[in-house]
Amino acid sequence: MPHKDPEARKAYAKAYAEARREELNAYRRAWKAANKEKMAEYDKKYKENKGEALVIEQRARTAKWRERNIEAVRLANKQRAAQKRAEKPDQIKSAKKAYAQRNRDVINAAVAKRKAAKLQRTPKWLTAYDKLKIRCIYSIAAMLTRHNGEPWHVDHIIPLQGALVSGLHVPSNLQVMRGVENVRKHKKFEVTHG
Repeated sequence: MPHKDPEARKAYAKAYAEARREELNAYRRAWKAANKEKMAEYDKKYKENKGEALVIEQRARTAKWRERNIEAVRLANKQRAAQKRAEKPDQIKSAKKAYAQRNRDVINAAVAKRKAAKLQRTPKWLTAYDKLKIRCIYSIAAMLTRHNGEPWHVDHIIPLQGALVSGLHVPSNLQVMRGVENVRKHKKFEVTHG
């Protein structure tokens, strides 16, 4: 008899749960919502009995799951961050400002590193005309920022501090682009064959 065979019973239970997953989840959610006090009491007793071991076990399970699903986690984090930026831009701006005030040393180090990289990537052979072109490109970005009411950046097509290749601070390596796109691009550079 199949119901007496433990493996067959386990397979049947799994198939049943799979076939009615949404229905069972809805039932569980409804029961938990209707019995909040019971759930809170159960959780409290369970945590008291298991204690620190439960917390360690849950953290280990979560870490393993995150390792197995790293791409999904990254995508979810990006989506959550984009949604938060869209919903609460003022809160994000004030949080960044507070971080910068609390971590002046970190910000100063990053700015100094960027300036040093820019100086190292500015060749001595630039002509006065090249330097004028660079100033004009930065002027265009400033003008677009004023005109459109959103930040526009001068981007280095080949990043100054790229992982594989580093570009120069020359007019042919500069482009004006919206600030959000430049921040999203960060130090990425994709080689296209064509």
